Amino acid sequence: METYELVRRSVLVSGMSKREAAREFGLNRRTISKMVEHPAPPGYRLGSSRTRWRIGPYQTRIEEIVREDEFAPRKQRHTAKRIFERLRDEFGYEGGPTQVRAYVAQLKSRSHEAFVPLVSVPGEAEADFGEAWADIGGVRRKCHAFVMVLPLSGVWFMRVYPAENSESFCDGNAAAFRFFGGVPNRIVYDNPAYAVLRGTGPLKGRDRVLCRDFAELRSACLFEAAFAAARSGNEKGSVERKVCTLRQSLLVPVPVAASFDELNARVLEKAAQHQARCERFQEERLALLPPADYTSSRLTTGRVDKYSLVRFDGSSYSVPTRFALKSLLVRATPFTVEVLSAKEVVATHPRSLDKGRIVADYAHYLDLLERKPRAVKAALPVLQAGFPHAFEAYRRRVEDGTGAGDRRFVGVLRIAHELGVERVERALCLAMSAGLREPADIRLLVLREKEALPLPLCTDWKLPNDRKSPTVERPPISEYTRLLARSGS
Repeated sequence: METYELVRRSVLVSGMSKREAAREFGLNRRTISKMVEHPAPPGYRLGSSRTRWRIGPYQTRIEEIVREDEFAPRKQRHTAKRIFERLRDEFGYEGGPTQVRAYVAQLKSRSHEAFVPLVSVPGEAEADFGEAWADIGGVRRKCHAFVMVLPLSGVWFMRVYPAENSESFCDGNAAAFRFFGGVPNRIVYDNPAYAVLRGTGPLKGRDRVLCRDFAELRSACLFEAAFAAARSGNEKGSVERKVCTLRQSLLVPVPVAASFDELNARVLEKAAQHQARCERFQEERLALLPPADYTSSRLTTGRVDKYSLVRFDGSSYSVPTRFALKSLLVRATPFTVEVLSAKEVVATHPRSLDKGRIVADYAHYLDLLERKPRAVKAALPVLQAGFPHAFEAYRRRVEDGTGAGDRRFVGVLRIAHELGVERVERALCLAMSAGLREPADIRLLVLREKEALPLPLCTDWKLPNDRKSPTVERPPISEYTRLLARSGS
């Protein structure tokens, strides 16, 4: 570097010619010219790109494969090794894999996207679903966790559902609004089919046609719904990261709960603890819209079949037999199904988590069983009810093959529906020991237990100062005889 500086100084400052400088310093005149032209050594420079004699004819095909991979599943895209194997086996490429790897890396480096640093705005939220497994009621199920996060304060809300559908999506939003104490001004979502109405082609632009249920939610709560571009998770990166973080912290190891309510209660407790620690939440809460009085549900019409069952979402639910072969309204939430006739709720069931299942209430079939008592032995609603063993013991005892015993058992089921299964169970045990069979006698036993008077209150009362209580002396019978004789005279 000292020689480089000395040559430049001699030529540019002292006025030495390039020929004289070459002779003075023992360098080629072309080298002297480069030193004068460049302030610092330029290093080696390639005048023109090297010709890839082997891979040149195949570059176009490699570019096509890389472009096609943009629309392929992420886990099923070509690696450089796989591209090399295809070129060799399908197109007769005779070169090695090194040039293929270098050209693929060059193509992929061109497609790297640059990002702009963003800031979080008060009152804005992001929402998404994440999948996880949980043991609910002794059964391992695939669950779907709805997560909403306020990026500015970091406050989050999470609720676990058995399915990812319109009901759970709207219910998760409404529950998050109640938890935050207000409605965010703007919420960024994905493009799920239960929120965005699908057309004939891919999603383009930012305008979306909303599904009816989600449109009702937005109209009720008055927030602005924004949707990320297709395959652009970076547009809602806060909730994408939060879904992974909460799954690792709250759902690992696989949680065990008796019901979804129990699991969600534990998750809600963790969310409330985190909210209490976030100091900026009180500031952000001022930017939220007032909460709305909204209850999420999905309404649809269903026709009752001849078995008094109405089908909804792959499962069948019972209604009273008087509604057989009629059209009724079905109102569904993530965990319950209600069947309505006009404005009257005629049946309420827990929502089935398994497709193809029949959920039946024995009370809906009592009127029909009283007319067809012989069906009670194999009736699905009665078997699903899970009555205590005393009921089956009674049924076997009164069964006589004529239908009279079955009619008695149906009468006992009617009493259980009116007065409670536990009370009837105790009455059946007493009736069996006493040899009673008629439903009227069993009803009487239940009513006696229900109307039994409480025991009198007994207290240990004593006189003060160790005094003795007064005693009553009973006169002999002869005194009564004497008094009667005197009154007669």
